[in-house]
Amino acid sequence: SLALFIAGFAISVATTNKEEQPHFSNPHRRMGLAMFIMAILQVIGGIVRPHNPLEGEKKKPVRVGWEVGHRVLGVSLLACGFWQMYEGILLYGVKYSTDESDEEAITIAYWVWISVMIAVMVLGGAFFKLRK
Repeated sequence: SLALFIAGFAISVATTNKEEQPHFSNPHRRMGLAMFIMAILQVIGGIVRPHNPLEGEKKKPVRVGWEVGHRVLGVSLLACGFWQMYEGILLYGVKYSTDESDEEAITIAYWVWISVMIAVMVLGGAFFKLRK
């Protein structure tokens, strides 16, 4: 997934160059850069993570801290991604002068989809937690 993220980021930068637009000049572009950095940090964190203790051993504080940080960064990336996609829909509407009712319909469909995704994640997480 990081390779796809890097490819997407490269395409975005190349498109910005082609359109002779200033880089990172609006909130959508700056968020894209921030998300790119956070994704790189997430992968680096996964590579250098402290080892999980053996069964019956207590987790060391550094492992607990890593787990919290990894989850917080992951959820932050997810939330930023939701906002980023919504902002992209708005920018698309401005750039291509779409009909306002079309933009509203797409926005509603988008937030319904995001709500379903969040519900699946929350309910799925609760299901697997309670199943243990």
